Amino acid sequence: MWRMACCAGQEEGQDALISDPKEPTWTRTPLSSPEKSQEKRTGKFRLLDDGTLEGDVKIEYTGHLGNDKKEYNDDDSPAQREETLRDSVRSRLSTAEVSDIKIENITDPVKPFTYSYHVRVPGYAQRTGKRLFLQPAFFERGVGPMFSSSTRKQQIYFHYPWSESDELEIELPAGFTLDNADQPAPFSATDISKYAVSIGVTKDAHTLIFKRYFFFGGGGNILFPESNYAAVKGLFDILHKNDEHTISLKQTPTPGN
Repeated sequence: MWRMACCAGQEEGQDALISDPKEPTWTRTPLSSPEKSQEKRTGKFRLLDDGTLEGDVKIEYTGHLGNDKKEYNDDDSPAQREETLRDSVRSRLSTAEVSDIKIENITDPVKPFTYSYHVRVPGYAQRTGKRLFLQPAFFERGVGPMFSSSTRKQQIYFHYPWSESDELEIELPAGFTLDNADQPAPFSATDISKYAVSIGVTKDAHTLIFKRYFFFGGGGNILFPESNYAAVKGLFDILHKNDEHTISLKQTPTPGN
């Protein structure tokens, strides 16, 4: 997972010397909160009755997440940056067709690094008879578990706290209604992490509204001893399971049939 592989938070969580001629002291600089490094993802989609999902996406990266994206893309040409994005989407959605790419604020020190693109994914939802089975967490579709090993011999270190915020609109196919509206249960781990999802439809029942929020590293908790590995892995395993949550859409009979 790239969040664990990038450079350490700039000038945060570092030992610093407070210069004083009488009593100089060492201290550790504080970490920014998870909200300061956010991945904000929005999408407006249309789902077809054959399972194809198509629509427009916008992703904004702020704080350390944004800095990492800027550094990674800074030396690439525009064509290389677009190919990096396409590869990233196809790595988890093999049938995805990505177009109309716009990448903004690559060298701006203040504004968030931003991706915008149009995407078409044949076979995103599975059609079985009169039902469609849909994973509404589009941005987590195809993402594997963060931790695959059952044991660990080293400490677990995340380079900084971060948060994720998703808001999606999915226009449902004509003649289909939400059949199973259950949603994953929220969870929290004291002030370290929190996860919540809401799933609903508009008043006319034609559009699905999906919202997801997750953060990790609250209270500056980014370093864990290997003895806590099972607990940390368990949290991210629950997150992965919740993000794979599938809902069903049912085709309703038309008048006269």
